[in-house]
Amino acid sequence: MRKYVLSWSLCLAPLTPALAQSDADRPFRDYDAGSYAEALDGARAALRDDPRNPVWWALVAEAEAQLQQHQAAADAFGQAAAFEPGAARRSYFLRAQAMQLVNAGRREAARGVVKQALAEPVLAAADSLDWAMVAISAGDDLSAQEILANEDLYPSFDRQTALDAAYSARRAGLDARAARFFAFGLTLDTAASQPLPQAQVEAIRREIRELERRWSLLAVASYSTAASPLGLGTPAFDATEAFQTGAEAAWRIGGWRSGRPVHVFARVFHTETPGGTHTGGNATQGWLGVRYKPLAALNLNLEASRTIALDPDGRDDWSMRAAISGGRGLEPSTDRRGWIYGHYYADLSFLLESDLFYGTAETRGGYSLRLDKRATTLTPYATARLGLDTGRAQAHDLGAGVGLSLRHWYAETRNVAYRGFIDLDIQARQGITGDGRASGVQATLTLGR
Repeated sequence: MRKYVLSWSLCLAPLTPALAQSDADRPFRDYDAGSYAEALDGARAALRDDPRNPVWWALVAEAEAQLQQHQAAADAFGQAAAFEPGAARRSYFLRAQAMQLVNAGRREAARGVVKQALAEPVLAAADSLDWAMVAISAGDDLSAQEILANEDLYPSFDRQTALDAAYSARRAGLDARAARFFAFGLTLDTAASQPLPQAQVEAIRREIRELERRWSLLAVASYSTAASPLGLGTPAFDATEAFQTGAEAAWRIGGWRSGRPVHVFARVFHTETPGGTHTGGNATQGWLGVRYKPLAALNLNLEASRTIALDPDGRDDWSMRAAISGGRGLEPSTDRRGWIYGHYYADLSFLLESDLFYGTAETRGGYSLRLDKRATTLTPYATARLGLDTGRAQAHDLGAGVGLSLRHWYAETRNVAYRGFIDLDIQARQGITGDGRASGVQATLTLGR
């Protein structure tokens, strides 16, 4: 955010002519020398003789600000604005007042100053990049974005104003504009004398990816020697293997919503469990539903869907589901060859008509190695996995073991982070509790986009 500094050369002219020049400029010289208390005393003394002089009020305000007396500074800037006849300096004093109110923790009052300025056409606040930045600082993203609808302001962007404008547009739900401002910021960063850290650049590229994403696709094929499929499907009790293939397509509706998107989705999975004929063990199962991420800072998804039997072993039912995941080192690092990897995932579904719960919880910890310049990683890890299926006699199983993931990322551009990946994951687990599902080898191939 820009720091506003009063230009004393503009403020000397209105000083009361009756004051001797040596006396008149001493408070300013004290201020320039860093003697803010003395400057404040001198300006207050001058106001006793000239209480309507906006320059003295501005000097009081600047000195109070330097002394960290932000509310007093805001009040003084308000007085300076009230007595200032010139539009340019009045606009400056109001901007400074709003910023001091922000510093004092009074953002609502600062937003009131922004509204006041926008209501005075003579101040031209609606055509001012400075006022847009003040509005952002005050938490008034709607007013800021009303100003930033004026594309004539964009050539005046520097890197920080572009990024501030981008985050503001994202909060206001203007996804396309936010992505554009983020791209401006990255372009300006390439010419900066001190470029942003590579990790921050990558975080911005990921912001653009999520803002521009409209759809997603996930395709999975897995094999388990423990008859433990990834999704819905209760194997036969004597089954020793499980094969599963499936795919999901999702469409985002209503935009990114500042990290709280809504998706509608269609999903289909086919499960094969040789060794038995238990219903659900060899099924083609479909889902149609809606998914909502209610918290911007947490990857928690709530889902409601209709399960559709696509063959005699499938289920027609209603499903409620919650899934949460997170971790660190999940995407490739551009500035390191290796990094600590950690991942957790939990998924719980309830079938309303069947009165069944099923789900998994898994945690991983390991170390990722970048195998090429950017896009391919190899991650050995240790894992523990808990399974739940109340349709079985033994509802719970817990196993632990080791795994290896080979992942290749693809579909990036200069300003957009990788949008897709191909992952081959192999695990070997030993059961701790429960039946034989907790032990064995599981191999999974995933394509995400």
